[in-house]
Amino acid sequence: MSCNLNIKTNQAVLDTLDFEANLNFNEFPPTSTEKWEAVIEQDLKGKNYKKVLSWNPENELEVLPFYRSEHLRELSHFPKPVRASGNWIIFQPVLVKDIESANQTALNALQNGASGLFFYGEPDAISSASDFEQLFKDIQIDIISVKFGSLFSGKTLVEGLDALIDSRNLNQNDLEISTTRDPFSQAIFSGKLSSKDAIEKSLKALPFSLNIDLSGYANAGAGIIQQSAFALAAGNEILGLLDKNTSLSFNFAMSNSYFPEIAKLRAFRLMWNQILGSYGSDGSDFLVHAETALWNKTQNDAHTNMLRATTEAMSAVLGEADSLTVFPYDQHFDEPSEFSSRISRNVQLILQEEAYFDKVADPGAGSYYIETLTEKIAEESWKLFQKIEQKGGFYECLKSGFIQDEIHISRKQIIKAYKEKEKTLVGVNKYQPEEIIQNLEFKIQNYSSAE
Repeated sequence: MSCNLNIKTNQAVLDTLDFEANLNFNEFPPTSTEKWEAVIEQDLKGKNYKKVLSWNPENELEVLPFYRSEHLRELSHFPKPVRASGNWIIFQPVLVKDIESANQTALNALQNGASGLFFYGEPDAISSASDFEQLFKDIQIDIISVKFGSLFSGKTLVEGLDALIDSRNLNQNDLEISTTRDPFSQAIFSGKLSSKDAIEKSLKALPFSLNIDLSGYANAGAGIIQQSAFALAAGNEILGLLDKNTSLSFNFAMSNSYFPEIAKLRAFRLMWNQILGSYGSDGSDFLVHAETALWNKTQNDAHTNMLRATTEAMSAVLGEADSLTVFPYDQHFDEPSEFSSRISRNVQLILQEEAYFDKVADPGAGSYYIETLTEKIAEESWKLFQKIEQKGGFYECLKSGFIQDEIHISRKQIIKAYKEKEKTLVGVNKYQPEEIIQNLEFKIQNYSSAE
């Protein structure tokens, strides 16, 4: 009875509606920004809302509590999708200690949803062309993407790839293979900076795409603006050493500042396209890879790392990353287990297959908040990039220690903010005994001065 009654009642309501009537938008007069501000300040009892409700994800950035369409009129860029598709490549990190075991891990990842493989490990983990052949046993490298960590020998990778191409009769131009053997990021952490001639020679010898790795800077404490500016400066330096049509990709680590991280990737694309335009390129070839950060993960309550990794993955996808690596929640303190590896892969599969994050190209395009934040990050990053160029470029700034000093300043601010609880990391400085918080050790990846 109750079910029938509801149906009749709902039908009675529908019968009273006039679907042919024209909408009269004058019933909803527009509200000016001034009126909104007056109401906000009234609720705040006269306090300046810009001082009370604004926040600073970084020193150079001030984020307002609300944005309106008028803010878009101030943009220097046109808010439109930066990519034609919302899809991305799901990378699975594979630790190479034992070649046969790594091969099985890689096959399992591909059979369970991964579309790219990121191999990492100690320098001698892949020591010969035969190791390379065994690593890719039963793996069709011409239909997936492959990336190698920076520690592997460039010579071994080149020889192994050449042998594999010959044995399988493949066309190298059809392969999506890159390495993070970025000479600048290697130099900043090893303390050894090769000559420009040596760098140019090693880069020209690479048979595959170079991935300029910004993840180390982020994990060492670099802020969003620094990461973007360093990427521009390093990329510009490398383009100056190589042919202007050289295919480069960029690798960013995503931290837990959700909207600024989205805007970071979008801002970088705008700026890098501008640099490529100055070289006469249309900018259609470069790729942006993202990975979850390592510095902000906890060992004491490791399962909370899954939550951080998920929001970081969302930032990467909404920021229009072409590919993404979600590291297992125990990556930074243990050898990843089969369970943690599966969970890390499933984060991306859920975003694609259940949340449909791949169905919309650049969903942030046109958002008052995200577009304005994108513009601000681009402006401040460009200023720092120009400062680096005025000092002689990225190579000279590494040599003088300017880049290292910039990271050191940001690093100190991050540690201070968490120790004084200005920022929160659950399982690190929240829901912990006070004595643990005061004695926190933030194992942010260290760096050395380049020599």
